[in-house]
Amino acid sequence: MRLPAGGRFWEEGVVGYLWCLGTILSALACLFCARLTAAEPFVLAGSGDEELVVYSTADYIAVEPVLRAYTAQRPELTLIYHELLTQELHARVLDETRQTADVVWSSAMDLQMKLVHDGYARRFMPAARWQLPDWSHWRDEAYAVSVEPAVIVYNRSLFDGATVPTTREALLAWLQSEGDVAFQRIGTYDIERSGFGLLLAARDADQSRDFWTLVQAFGANQVELYSSSSGMIERVAKGELALAYNVIGSYAAQRAQTAEALGVVLPQDYTLVVSRVAFIPAAAAHPEQGEDFLNFLLSLEGQTILNDDVGFPAVHEDVDWNSTLFPENGLTRGYLEPMGVDTRLLIYLDQARRENVIRLWRQALGGPL
Repeated sequence: MRLPAGGRFWEEGVVGYLWCLGTILSALACLFCARLTAAEPFVLAGSGDEELVVYSTADYIAVEPVLRAYTAQRPELTLIYHELLTQELHARVLDETRQTADVVWSSAMDLQMKLVHDGYARRFMPAARWQLPDWSHWRDEAYAVSVEPAVIVYNRSLFDGATVPTTREALLAWLQSEGDVAFQRIGTYDIERSGFGLLLAARDADQSRDFWTLVQAFGANQVELYSSSSGMIERVAKGELALAYNVIGSYAAQRAQTAEALGVVLPQDYTLVVSRVAFIPAAAAHPEQGEDFLNFLLSLEGQTILNDDVGFPAVHEDVDWNSTLFPENGLTRGYLEPMGVDTRLLIYLDQARRENVIRLWRQALGGPL
């Protein structure tokens, strides 16, 4: 295996790892939040006295379209948006037992589920409840608001008419037979530096008994390890890598719109899917406002804005994903494997499990144990 020189350690990189040491999914929020410290909240001032307070791990600038669409319908409402890191958001909800935010919206699925499981959420049923997949919510308390598939990206020129692997079995066969193209030209996450990469590896190991054989093939081809999807995507687009495995789908889809050489594959044996999760805290200062906002996020209108303008693929069954990668709602595809919003997420908080996955990873790559 090789570590690329000068790699960019951004959203899901080293900083996210240090913040989220001891968890897997908690580093996921760092994928979407490049801010290293908390700042003053963003305020969309209304004409009246009503307030809505949101804690979120998403960049304000990214989700601003959906926030402004909501406040346009509620001109009397002042929306106060706190952009936080995963652990900070989690700690605030734990500490603010008497009064806290009205909506907590985070991509750290495990920490969100931990809060909900421990009684920090209140029940709420959105109007769009029956247009949401069963896996996307738990006890009418926690809801997946958007999804993120993990994909394979490849360089079209380097494949030059060759068959592109669309399953892990085909990928393994390609790695074992295409030495000239594959050797030192494969990329994937460094799971010891990326919490998101560690999550995906743990899920792959659960999903496929042949995953570690695939990792051995990565090691035999001196795979390059990255702490971000963007680094892998750019190197594949430039032809410096032939293929990268377990890349963030929305990033790949966006880059593929301008990079003709970049191809994207949703693995057809199974495609791992993670989500951003939102809930209304039991100690919400303005629970009615929280319910109204979450209802909007999960509505057809809110989901369409998140999907089309923000770039977060929708969970609502009537919203097409509308991109070069997802020509229809990908959740209708049988090979997508969403991570359910349920108590099984709590196993990814287990330190012993994390250490075991890393040990097996090192062993499969042929590195030190």
